[in-house]
Amino acid sequence: MDEPFKICPKCSHQWHTREDFLSDPGLVIIGFMANLDEFGKGSYLFNHILPRNKCNGTLGVYVEDFMDLYEGPLYEDLHYGTEECFGHCARVDDLQRCKVKCRNAVAREIVQILIEKLSANKKGQKG
Repeated sequence: MDEPFKICPKCSHQWHTREDFLSDPGLVIIGFMANLDEFGKGSYLFNHILPRNKCNGTLGVYVEDFMDLYEGPLYEDLHYGTEECFGHCARVDDLQRCKVKCRNAVAREIVQILIEKLSANKKGQKG
């Protein structure tokens, strides 16, 4: 049997595919940990929230696991800490887009895609 896409470290719930993961209404993206050395090795942080506090664990997924969701330009340069930098990557909980043409700006665009996908799950749950 294939390895699952991700396993919750707290409750051991398994998401067998990325699609299972992204369609789970119990997931909320809470952060982005930039890797300033190797692109794609940064991580997105998600909380796994189940009713009646049955989980509330936090798990990380590498940026590279979601790269194919992004269709825009790729940037090789890293501008973290330069005069151009807005400092978004210094704060894990800062999920804003970045205007600088930096490799971490790509990861931040993917954050927006993830937020949109996860939000759509919650809207579908209400109706």
